[in-house]
Amino acid sequence: MKIIITIVVMFFVTFTFGQSKEAYQKISDSLLNIGQKDELVHYFETELKKYPKNENVLRALGYAHIVKNNLDLGEKYYLEALKVNPKCARCYLNIGRIYSLRGDNKKALDYFDTAVQTDSNEALLYSYRGKLKEMLGDKFGALSDHNKAIKIDPNNPDSYIMRGLYNSNSGYPSSAISDLTKAITLAPKNYYPYFHRSSVYLNQRRVKEALKDINKAIEIDSSQSASYIGRAAIFYALQEYQKAINDYSKAISVDKNDYASYINRALIYYELEDLDASCADYSTLKSFIEDGTINDEAFITQINGAIQDICNSSKPSYYYQRGVGYYNKREYQKALDIYAIGLKKFPDDAMMLSFKGNTYLILNEFEKALACYSVSLKNKEKIKAEIKINPRFSGASSDKITSYYNGSLATIYLSISECNINLGRFNEAFTEINKGITVAPSIDGFNKEAYFNMRGYIYVTKKDYKRAINDFNESIKINKNYPLAYVNRAIAKVSSVEKIKFRSFSIYGNFNTQPLSIRWNSPTTSSFKKSESTLLAALSDCNTAIEIDNTLGFAFYIRGQIKQMLAEPDYCLDLLAAKELGITVDAQLLNNCIKAKGQK
Repeated sequence: MKIIITIVVMFFVTFTFGQSKEAYQKISDSLLNIGQKDELVHYFETELKKYPKNENVLRALGYAHIVKNNLDLGEKYYLEALKVNPKCARCYLNIGRIYSLRGDNKKALDYFDTAVQTDSNEALLYSYRGKLKEMLGDKFGALSDHNKAIKIDPNNPDSYIMRGLYNSNSGYPSSAISDLTKAITLAPKNYYPYFHRSSVYLNQRRVKEALKDINKAIEIDSSQSASYIGRAAIFYALQEYQKAINDYSKAISVDKNDYASYINRALIYYELEDLDASCADYSTLKSFIEDGTINDEAFITQINGAIQDICNSSKPSYYYQRGVGYYNKREYQKALDIYAIGLKKFPDDAMMLSFKGNTYLILNEFEKALACYSVSLKNKEKIKAEIKINPRFSGASSDKITSYYNGSLATIYLSISECNINLGRFNEAFTEINKGITVAPSIDGFNKEAYFNMRGYIYVTKKDYKRAINDFNESIKINKNYPLAYVNRAIAKVSSVEKIKFRSFSIYGNFNTQPLSIRWNSPTTSSFKKSESTLLAALSDCNTAIEIDNTLGFAFYIRGQIKQMLAEPDYCLDLLAAKELGITVDAQLLNNCIKAKGQK
């Protein structure tokens, strides 16, 4: 009888209490660390059948459902746990968290207040309430709660982490770093404070320190996908794009449902012009939308838009996006090949024709470029139609669509003008650039300064220096950091001096780096003493251009000649620098510079 009774008693105790709270916590943590959310729910559902009144099981099951975003079920099990133990402060806390996730932060605060009233000596409750108060805009109340948490338990690293996050969000990075450093001192084997301190450092552009911390976080715990995402962001800031891709891939290997990493990796692939790899990620993201993993409307719109824009081979954009990618990678023949395939399907697609024209332009095949631009303009109304149906412009105002359309037309006119300049057809170039200036939108990010610069350049070829200078002034007014306009204004100023004439002048082909090869006669300084101020003003323009871009060889080329006119002894240094930067310099200009090069 005693044995039977003992067995019954032991069974009753086990049935009532199950495993210890700590044991259940270890099981929960281990399953979450390997991303086994479904298995976590299944395990505790099985436990609940054995121990239906066990507070720890009910709480663990509630938490498991929160992790899976099953908020109603999470609330249900925490309410059941409260029936078993009405003094369960953590239950009130997590129900509050559920309401916060639903977007009802005021209701959440009521539960957080109840949690604190139930157990006023638990630091974590104040920390979470402080975080919620911050979300509600009560910064003073938030800081008060964080301070209270630390006062209750000054050796709890989590409290310092929470206050550190508060300080970071509130614009106090030094205080944030101090709190997170204290957390590291208290818990040097915890990856979490390193992870967040890395983020603070990155926001301060202290990239080396950020990288050191995130590496330490990964060294401590290599199972956290968020750490790889954080390091990928650092590598992206360092422009180490392949390393960023590798870390997003690691994050995905840790958590296959980490859709943020897929999105970020797809965006980097797109920047690197690897559209096929980008589309592979977007295809995976599409499956996440279909199975409900992604339900954020902004992400859904972004993903669907990208798929239609670069991944759908039944759309013209599939071909011209890849063509632009090859163009940007300087694989011009591949660009022409993909345009040829696309134009077989869409022979009058204006966008594709204009991009094909751009490829011929960069290859100096100006007649072929002009032919493409001509057909593109005949179908220009289709550009606006394509913009309207492009998912990337979904919800865009009619003004924005019109601005983008006008910008597309203006770009074509600019390119036609450049082709004609290189072919020596300055009247035609002048007509086209005027069309471009007429339709070019005055919006941020559109390089309208290039249009006035080009027209000013045409005026220089016509020896109409006053109008040329007016256009270069307008170009600089639009963008004071546009170096080519300063150099061209310098050319116009020098050329306007009565005693200075062109000795040689020829079109050179690359309008953005060396639009022309020019050489003036070099009279003595005394012969144009009255015009010396004009030359000094031209010299100043070249100096400004070089300050803006010290790799612009054309600026050194023109400045060297101006210095020679002004009898400045270091003019050879500029001409030699221009040559080293790839500018074609007249051999006669360098005759007296060979010796100077050896002495430099």
